Amino acid sequence: MDKIEITPEKLQTLLYENKPVFILDIRPQKEREDWFIPGSTHHDIYQALKEGDDSVLDAVEIPNDKPVVTVCAGGRTSLIAAEMLQKKGIQALSLAGGMKTWNYAWNTAETELLDSDARIIQVRRTAKGCLSYIIGSGKEALVVDAALEPEVYLEIAKENNWQITYVMDTHIHADYISRTRELAEKTNAEHIFIENAETEYPFTPIKDRQVLTFGSSKVTILHTPGHTKESTSYLINEKALLTGDTLFTDGVGRPDLKADKNEAIRKAGQLYKSLQKILTLPVDTIILPAHLSRPVPFDGKMVQATISSLKSNLELLQLSEPKFIDETIQRIPEPPENYLLIAGLNKKGSHDSYTPADLEAGGNRCAVA
Repeated sequence: MDKIEITPEKLQTLLYENKPVFILDIRPQKEREDWFIPGSTHHDIYQALKEGDDSVLDAVEIPNDKPVVTVCAGGRTSLIAAEMLQKKGIQALSLAGGMKTWNYAWNTAETELLDSDARIIQVRRTAKGCLSYIIGSGKEALVVDAALEPEVYLEIAKENNWQITYVMDTHIHADYISRTRELAEKTNAEHIFIENAETEYPFTPIKDRQVLTFGSSKVTILHTPGHTKESTSYLINEKALLTGDTLFTDGVGRPDLKADKNEAIRKAGQLYKSLQKILTLPVDTIILPAHLSRPVPFDGKMVQATISSLKSNLELLQLSEPKFIDETIQRIPEPPENYLLIAGLNKKGSHDSYTPADLEAGGNRCAVA
């Protein structure tokens, strides 16, 4: 790697270890609004830098006691910025590959469940806000919604002396390529999915309310359709619920993907019933979603909420069914880019001939806030 560039892995390490670094995001405002690096400073100077105008950097307050990392979409204009800053005597590097490669940067947070040996590690793709989980009990573990290369989960399992015995998705994802099938092949873990999941690859079918055991813990299957018809939540030891894209800490799942308006209304009704099913659980149940609607900071804090807090803070959970359907349909954001293609690849279980980074760029838009 050229001395004027820094790899995403190196920047990830700096942030993970809380090392001093000043991240200068030079992209246009619209790109910044879609996704960004937590803690970065933004100045919309992309076009001026492309035209060779280094005077725009004079207006940026850059600290002199820490290295500077410049960021753009693909790592080219940020390279120009880093070179300009170096000529001004500032220690600057460009993020190699830009946000396209930062897409796969990740960090973790973890928690233990009371009265249980179960440990939940939340693996966060920081840029997209994608949340996956590896949950260990005794010497066994399961992985839910694998969004990164299998090696990430294998290394975490190795560090904790866990054998991955089950892998599963909460639904057929539309905003990133699932790595669950690849992980199953590398670990020989049992690949499970709700029985009505329409995939082109084999899996072990499971039913609503079925209970599986791993280590000294158990996972109860709760079919929670609405976001998709196969959407499923996983209840760990009656204490923590992995809700996928059904319920978030700041909203609920969108019911419109791959659906016309009438179908979206029908699915919103399904979603309402699924949410009511979740809300019957004890109020101290911990909700662990599959996404956050903003980039995930390197703070080691679990993205989570209790049912009690969500009941109090999420307006949509306080509405009657007709009002919920109406409000949900009205608040639906723009669909994720490439979502039909991505969902099709996940249904197939293979992304041969496609480069995930080319399909997955940008923040997720799975929630109705």
